[in-house]
Amino acid sequence: MSAGESLALLTRINLDDLVSSFGWEHSDRLASALRFVFRKPAEKFARWMLDFDAQVGRETLPAAARTMLSKTVAGLQIEGSENLPVSGPTLFLSNHPGMTDTLCLFAAIGRADLRVIALERPFLQALPNTSAHLFYVSGNAAARMRAVRQGTAHLRAGGALLTFPAGRIEPDDAVYPGAQQALKTWTDSAGIFVRLVPETRIVPVLVRGVLWSSAVKHPLTRLKPAGPEREKLGAALQLLAQILFDLKPVTPLVRFGRPVNATELGSSDSAVLHNAVLAEMERLLTPK
Repeated sequence: MSAGESLALLTRINLDDLVSSFGWEHSDRLASALRFVFRKPAEKFARWMLDFDAQVGRETLPAAARTMLSKTVAGLQIEGSENLPVSGPTLFLSNHPGMTDTLCLFAAIGRADLRVIALERPFLQALPNTSAHLFYVSGNAAARMRAVRQGTAHLRAGGALLTFPAGRIEPDDAVYPGAQQALKTWTDSAGIFVRLVPETRIVPVLVRGVLWSSAVKHPLTRLKPAGPEREKLGAALQLLAQILFDLKPVTPLVRFGRPVNATELGSSDSAVLHNAVLAEMERLLTPK
């Protein structure tokens, strides 16, 4: 795919996502108006992402993430870096508040060998260098098992793996309630990797402060009912504001928890590991 074709594809995907955020997929008139008004910012964001992907290819994922974050956030706070293994098989389990959370994690983890289990999305697949760092999952069991095999092989080779156990967007506890309750939706899939690669260290990670309250609670969000649909529109408004006005309204925090190790726990049982991870995540969520 040529550079021009990639730019056109990503711009179209951005506009499709924006239309979806407003819930106007079934109104040709409203959707067309939205696409016309916001084509330039959609193209600008597409260029940002193509530049990001090119830097991933030239350098590393963490380096590209730091460059991208410099365009969108005021800074990045990192706590608990003493808990961060710089080498060896490591499984990072993080909450998923959306927006720049993955970029924050890439930059904070800082390991060039980081791979990510990610949902299969056309936007990501249009970024070839970034896709090389991703193990895609989709709705079918075969894709999930393929991602497990890929992740296991990467851990056996001493690599770092990031996954989001909720499998969906969760509340940013800096803005919304419900982050602790969302932990109940986390899967215990970490046990599979530890059983297959026993020396794996599990590091729970909290990301917060990626959402800008002024945007995600803007009166326009009341176009949508309270809940995930309103939150999705709020995130879209935040991104638009950041791109249109070059705003950097947030300073996200990445907080690394204490590693969970099967040997120290005396068990590789999935339930035991899962409970230890949740306990550490609850500690990370406790205000300091």
